[in-house]
Amino acid sequence: MKKERKRYLILLSIQLKPDMKNIYLIIIGAAFSLMLHAQGSDTLKIEDCIGIAGNRSPVSRQRVLYDEAFKYKMKNVNINWYPSVGLNAQAVYNSEAIDFSEIIGGSLPISIHSLPQDQYKVWVEINQQIFDGGTTKALKGMEKAGHEVEIQQTMADLLSVRQQVTQIYFSLLLTQKSAEILHISVNDLVEKKNVVQSGVKYGVVPGENLLAMDAEEIALQQKLTELDLSRDQFIHILSILMDTTIQSGVKLVEPVGITATDENGIRPEIKAMEQQKDLLLANQKLVTSGDYPKLFAFSQVAYGRPGYNMLSRDFHTFYSVGVGMKWNFLNYGDHKRQKKILEIQKGIIDVKRDNFNDQLEIQLQMEKTNISKYEALMLQDAEIVKLRKAIAERSLSKLNNGSITSTDYLTDMNAEIQAKLQYEQHKVMKLQSAFNYLLLQGKL
Repeated sequence: MKKERKRYLILLSIQLKPDMKNIYLIIIGAAFSLMLHAQGSDTLKIEDCIGIAGNRSPVSRQRVLYDEAFKYKMKNVNINWYPSVGLNAQAVYNSEAIDFSEIIGGSLPISIHSLPQDQYKVWVEINQQIFDGGTTKALKGMEKAGHEVEIQQTMADLLSVRQQVTQIYFSLLLTQKSAEILHISVNDLVEKKNVVQSGVKYGVVPGENLLAMDAEEIALQQKLTELDLSRDQFIHILSILMDTTIQSGVKLVEPVGITATDENGIRPEIKAMEQQKDLLLANQKLVTSGDYPKLFAFSQVAYGRPGYNMLSRDFHTFYSVGVGMKWNFLNYGDHKRQKKILEIQKGIIDVKRDNFNDQLEIQLQMEKTNISKYEALMLQDAEIVKLRKAIAERSLSKLNNGSITSTDYLTDMNAEIQAKLQYEQHKVMKLQSAFNYLLLQGKL
């Protein structure tokens, strides 16, 4: 196991880019430290589970890939300011060419050759952007905003992972608490069965009472078997979410000091929506840049014949340099309509954000109500446990005296067990609601 963890760290350190590698290794190293500490002491805390699952989730590795892709996208945009260089070549044969002898005739005592019918040219074109109307800047803004949207969506996915871990952790904790109560109940039943067995031996208690208690012991063991199978299932799911192996005998620590306050954090979904609006704003700037003229410098260096000197029949080099402008000033209102569409899309995002906030407020209120509800139920549960325990103790005394059957006693004993299970269930559900409240607020 240690060799596999070491190999995982080495591979990950190779894949991460240099400026992020140390940060991620520190985070992952801390997560491994927490995990090893938890497994070494045979205990596991929910904070450790959430941290390890978040750092080792494939979603976290997805963010690294987004960062890498963003780096290359920005390089591609910056190329707009680099000069473009193109190599061209052509060979042409014309059926006829300019014949100067027909123009000059015999009036001059010189002869001028006509242009060659075969013409050759190899040239390099160089173009340099001088002013692009803000197009490149707008493209950079779009890439940056798009990258931030991807990052915030990744954070939202990580929040879903944390919510999954929380749900499984508290389900496992409830299973653990229930098993503890049932184990204690089985041991108590065995002790009381020994007392009844003595009564049966001396003829004080009927023998069928002992048979009923044997059947009840098997029933409790059956419930424990069911809880063990559920526990194994939850541990397997948690191991997948944490990308590690959790020992079946690990003991979960009950969270303490959980306080649900009304101060909300900023959910990644909200941040993603704000970045989407920034992306639309950058898109508007890109559309606006199309309204401005584009200035560029150009040059051409060539070798061939004929060149710019049409009278020369020799192969030679020639060149030209200049400045140009391109302005598509007549777009028939297309840019105006595009901007209007982008404004509408921003309005749609505002509607989605308002709807998200409404749904979030409903969920927060539900969890807040659940916390208050379980607190009230726990107070009543404690009183019920106290009363059921007293009733069961009196029933046991009557059973020992032979005034009631073991079936009557077992009914009261089961009522006490159910009261204890209900108390632990409400306690765990209160803790889960408190954690859910913090997760919904964006604080975990």
